[in-house]
Amino acid sequence: MRILIAEDELLERKAMRKFLENNFSEIKIIDEATNGREAIELVQQNPLDIIFMDIKMPGINGLEAIEEIQNLSPSSKFILVSAYDSFDFAKQAMSHGVKEYILKPGKKEEIVKSILRVKKEIEYELQQKTEKRNLIEESFITKLMHQPLDKEAYSIQKEYFPSFESGYFLVMQLAQPTDIEPIRERLTKYLEHPFIVDSTDGRIACCILANTKLNKSDILMQVRKIQLEFGNHCYIGIGNPCSVLGNFPKSYHEALTAAYQLTKTNNRKYGFLEENEDNDNIQDVIVQMLAEVEKGNEHESIQLYKDKRNFFSIDDHEDIYFNVKRMMEEQNIAFPENTISELDSDLEWQQFINLCCLKFQEHYRSKKLMEKVKEYIDEHYRHGITLEEMAAHVGLSPNYFSNVFKKEFGNTFVEFITGRRMNEAKLLIMENRYSLKEISYMVGYNDPNYFSRVFKRSYQMSPKKFQQQIFKK
Repeated sequence: MRILIAEDELLERKAMRKFLENNFSEIKIIDEATNGREAIELVQQNPLDIIFMDIKMPGINGLEAIEEIQNLSPSSKFILVSAYDSFDFAKQAMSHGVKEYILKPGKKEEIVKSILRVKKEIEYELQQKTEKRNLIEESFITKLMHQPLDKEAYSIQKEYFPSFESGYFLVMQLAQPTDIEPIRERLTKYLEHPFIVDSTDGRIACCILANTKLNKSDILMQVRKIQLEFGNHCYIGIGNPCSVLGNFPKSYHEALTAAYQLTKTNNRKYGFLEENEDNDNIQDVIVQMLAEVEKGNEHESIQLYKDKRNFFSIDDHEDIYFNVKRMMEEQNIAFPENTISELDSDLEWQQFINLCCLKFQEHYRSKKLMEKVKEYIDEHYRHGITLEEMAAHVGLSPNYFSNVFKKEFGNTFVEFITGRRMNEAKLLIMENRYSLKEISYMVGYNDPNYFSRVFKRSYQMSPKKFQQQIFKK
C-alpha cells in the first residue's frame, strides 16, 4: 500500500508515521504533506492508495484537497482526521464519499480498524476491476479470432490497449489440456508486450498487442524460448505480424494452420505458416477442416474452406461432404437435408459447413446437459423426482426435455428413474443387510406392496423370491 499523511502538525505526522510503520508491514511508501496543496502535488506525481487527511490546514483545507484529489486519483481512499467533532464536517466528508472519520487524538485500535476497512474496500474494488478486465479480454480475443471485426473490438482496443502499434497470434498445441493461469504466468517470462490468452479444444491461442513495430526475426527468437519452456510435446504456430486490427483474424488463422502443419510433419516445433507446402497438400487441409467441423468450430472450418476453395476439386468436395456425413451418423446427429448436388456455390458450401458445426455444438451441449441430469438423478432418485421438476432444474420445457432425454438414454424419464431404483434395490438385497421393507423406503417407495409390484414387473419375480434364490442353501 502507498499512504500519504496530510497533517500540518509535525509531531502528529511523525507519530502517525511511526505507528503505521510498526503495525502494517504491507505499506511500501509513506509520504507526508504539511497542507492541502502539498497533498495535491504529491498525488499528481504518484497516485496513492490511502490518504490520512487533516481538515484544518493552512491554505487549502482537507475537504477542498479531497475534492481536487478525487479528480486526479478516483481510486484513492481517505481517512479524515480532525480535532473537531462537527456534524457539518462529517456531512461534507460523506458528500465526497469519505467513510472513515477519526477524532484526534485517535485511538490505536480505531486507526487500525479504519485502515483494515479501507484496505478491504481497496481489495474488493481491485478484484472487481480484475474480473471485469478478464471478461473484456476474453471477449476481445474471441472477436480478434473471427472475421469481421465489429465496432466493439475497436472500442476495446482504444480503451485497454491505447498504445497498440502491431501484433500477432500464437497458437500452441499441447499434449494435454492445461489450466490457463499457469500458462499465462509462464508466458509472462518471455513476452515483453501485453498479451491475452484463450484456451479451446486443447489449444492455447495467444494474442500479442505490442506498442512498437514487430519483425518476424524477433518474434521467432521469443517463440523459440517459449517452446523450450513448454518442452518437446508443445508445437507453436505463429501468425504474421500486422499493424491493423482488422488483420488479426488472418494472423490467427495463419497461426492455427501453422500449428497443424508442425504437429503433422514433426520436423520443427515452432514457426510461421509454410504457404507452398500448404497449397501442395490439399488433403491435409481437408483433414484439418473436418477436425474443426467435428469440434463444432464453425469460424475455423469456414475460414479454412474460404482460404482453399480455389484449390478444391469436385472429388475434394465429395470427400468433405461424405466424411462430414459419416462423422455425424457415427454420433447419431441428424445430417442436413442438402444433397451434394444442391451445393453448387461457395456460399452454399459455407452455409452447409456452418450448419453442420452448429449441429455438433448442439449435440455436445445436449451431452453435457444429460451428464448433469444423470448426476442429479444419481443424487436424488430416492426422492420422487418428476419430469417437470427435472426439466425446470436444467432450464428446458418438459416436452423438449423428454425428447432429448429419450434420445440420449433410450428410455423415457420415468423408465430410467424406475430402472435406477430397481437396480439399487437389487444391489441392496444382495448385500443382505436390510429388510425388504427398509429397502423399499431406501430406494424411494413408501408403499412396500407397490415396490414389490414394480420389482416383479422389472425382474419377473418378487423381491422376496429374488432374495430366496440368491441366499437359498
